[in-house]
Amino acid sequence: MMVESLTRRVLAALRVVDGVTGQPILSPLSVSGAGTLWVRNRRGLYVLTGMTGLEAHQDGLMGPPATPAVGSMSVVVDVRDMGSTYLSRRQTIRLPRDPDPVHAGESGSVFRPIESRLYLSPSAPTSSAWAVIRVTVVREGTEQGLGGTLIRVLRASDGEVLARGISDGRGEALVAVPGIPVMTWEDAPGPVMGTEVDVQVEVVCDPGGGEAPDPDQLEANRATLPNRQTAMKLTSGRTVVRKLTVAIP
Repeated sequence: MMVESLTRRVLAALRVVDGVTGQPILSPLSVSGAGTLWVRNRRGLYVLTGMTGLEAHQDGLMGPPATPAVGSMSVVVDVRDMGSTYLSRRQTIRLPRDPDPVHAGESGSVFRPIESRLYLSPSAPTSSAWAVIRVTVVREGTEQGLGGTLIRVLRASDGEVLARGISDGRGEALVAVPGIPVMTWEDAPGPVMGTEVDVQVEVVCDPGGGEAPDPDQLEANRATLPNRQTAMKLTSGRTVVRKLTVAIP
């Protein structure tokens, strides 16, 4: 009997997590990208086992080639929930990943999974402990819903981002904000305890981005994209419903 050993180098791994809790999503997902081959492993990671242009890296287990250089290529990955809990998103990853074990703790290392956050769909279940914002994002002066917009919730007092979400193709979005205390201690004169937290809700829109956006790119480019901020008050266990308009040039 002949024993054959087959070994291949893993190019990258994607850890898909819930955008509210940060916990891994265990339900079935679809991960795809042009010229790529993804396999889900037993740990729930989506492993990139093949990509056009990186064939030599796949087979070079003991000594990966020097070209193309680390991080010199990019691929757009589509991540989709096979159910209805999460909205689809896109994510751009840089390849090849750094194969040096010395750099295993760094963000670009092949030994470190890339995180991808999925955000809740408008029909997703929510926790009674969350503050919830349901918004409809429309183009200013019309009733046209804006899909694929990024919604950020920032605490008014210090600008810290408390939560994020994206809108579906109708412009509908559900943003869950965990960690809003039932009672908060106030430093200013007045009532010792309050139950509301002042926030700014920011909407960022890329008119050419499509319904399955890249939330990371929207956030990075928010200063140059159409956006709007609206003040709101949030309370744990309550839902705020608003229509938000964005001016599109």
